Amino acid sequence: MSSYNSFAQFYDSLTENVDYKVRSEYISNFFSRYSAGNSTVLDLACGTGSVSAYLAEKGYNVIGIDLSDEMLTVAAGKGIDNLLLIKGDMTDFELTEKVDNCICSLDAINHLIDFNDVIRCFECVYKSLNDGGVFVFDVNTPYKHRQVLFDNTFVYDEEEFFLAWDNNYHENDIVEIFLDFFVFNGKNYDRFSENIKERAYKTDDLKESLIYTGFEIIGVYHELTEEEPREDSERIYFVCRKESNNG
Repeated sequence: MSSYNSFAQFYDSLTENVDYKVRSEYISNFFSRYSAGNSTVLDLACGTGSVSAYLAEKGYNVIGIDLSDEMLTVAAGKGIDNLLLIKGDMTDFELTEKVDNCICSLDAINHLIDFNDVIRCFECVYKSLNDGGVFVFDVNTPYKHRQVLFDNTFVYDEEEFFLAWDNNYHENDIVEIFLDFFVFNGKNYDRFSENIKERAYKTDDLKESLIYTGFEIIGVYHELTEEEPREDSERIYFVCRKESNNG
């Protein structure tokens, strides 16, 4: 997994097009409908805390876990009430107290290149949830990796930086992402580089691993809808629940 060391300082600017409020409402709606409790939420791979902030605003007590010191520093600087930040590995963590619900958003699961790590992540989430707790996460699809990212290059000319984004497609639906940020310092440009890998997984493989872990799958949906995934879905959401009295 990438630690997002250089990326952290640019992350919020680069994701300004992401409507975190809409995503947070979408996710919390599943909590309200399906969860046995609605007090505490684990925001796994919380990044800069943008989703955490909206969930905290809605009255949840939020625990944010991320492996990147830099991402956590940005999140802490936002002064979000009812948010506890913890540095931790999404494949190997244990909470002192269980939570009612868990989210893992914006393709954080795709950063787990080894499928065994995905299973370990699911197991950690399962152990961290109260009985009847709901787990919502999204993933980029194989379609997106093969047809949208693939070996393509994207260029972003933002007010604060210029970004060259290069993708290299590898076997097993892995995309290696090379990010080069150029920031004007008053005289010339400073360059910051980051290398990230993401792997897309088949829906059935993720379903099987969730069921193996002990989750009940409530639904798998096309992005921000409750419709079945399409052939050209670039992102899909999984809504799962830890069955009561199941350990």
